[in-house]
Amino acid sequence: MKVAIITLHRVYNYGSALQAYATQTVFERAGYEAEVIDYITEQRTKKQIMKTAAAGSNKGMSSTAYRFFKMFSVLLKEMTFGKFVKKNLHLTKQYITAGDLEKDPPQADIYVTGSDQTWNSQYNGGVDRGFFLTFAPKDKAKVSFVASFGKSHLNDKEVAETKPLIAEYKKLSVREDSALDVLHQLGRDDGVQLIDPTLQITKDEWLRLASPRLVKQPYLILMLLYNEDNHATEYARKIADKKGLKLIKISWEMKKPPMVDQLFTHRSPADFLSLFANADFVVTNSFHGLAFSINLERDFVVVPRNEFNSRIESLLTLTDLQERLVSTENAALAESEKPIDYGNVNTRLAEERQKAKEYIESLRQL
Repeated sequence: MKVAIITLHRVYNYGSALQAYATQTVFERAGYEAEVIDYITEQRTKKQIMKTAAAGSNKGMSSTAYRFFKMFSVLLKEMTFGKFVKKNLHLTKQYITAGDLEKDPPQADIYVTGSDQTWNSQYNGGVDRGFFLTFAPKDKAKVSFVASFGKSHLNDKEVAETKPLIAEYKKLSVREDSALDVLHQLGRDDGVQLIDPTLQITKDEWLRLASPRLVKQPYLILMLLYNEDNHATEYARKIADKKGLKLIKISWEMKKPPMVDQLFTHRSPADFLSLFANADFVVTNSFHGLAFSINLERDFVVVPRNEFNSRIESLLTLTDLQERLVSTENAALAESEKPIDYGNVNTRLAEERQKAKEYIESLRQL
């Protein structure tokens, strides 16, 4: 039985690339033939991304230097993630618009939305019908797999556009408990919450994909989404000093920040996995930074961002690690002194993995 998966595999960040790989893997492991629909969307084509980068500006740099940096960064990301995607994902032909998909849809027995924020209208520039599988033949099943809206409530316009699209799904699974509330808004109370696909793959499976150890000394890894800090770097520096750790940051910056000892920039997903797997401590504000900290059994704290924290809070609640979300230096330092007991966490993950396996298996009956 063949599944065609539409997800955010071409959004070049570690979480998106690795969740796409994980989604494909869990379906294949269950005996399905899995194919990832190579849907890029117009706003994520290289041409559009380069155009956006060329129009940017930065207060601390000349406009020419900043544009050169941004365009160079885009090319490096394209090389880094493009190589990973081509090597590890089974892709269809490329589609740019929902119209392209509707004219010549990929062939499959089941069509799958997810995982990741496939239904986030803010990221997608509105409600993108491609991610709602409008191209799927009428006699084929549409399902979601750990999909996310990236928000806990839709406005009236979004509800009006989304409700008829979501009504066509045979089965629904979402990533956050808040997404169940959104489904209720849309008239669907039959959705189930499943853990992120990156957590459905075990620690040992991820380690087989990771690079060899990259840093000899004991270290703390700092990963911040969009470099939105909220004092996270200060907390990381304090924790690193207290524990005698080197402070490593992984990001897309070209210049090492002042409080950081070493910067890893534009690294591959395999390097990302290695840096997390071998870290003595993690400070992050990223959902997937959190997910990999948990899956790779690292001690960590999460510093909240200004928005879209529902998925982080949902995962922390699921694993009973709510206290690792810290908003002050004192709280960060206090939590850094408490090793996490992963016995209970791994028991919860095993239960959630089984729940996901049963959901995937149930799709055969559609």
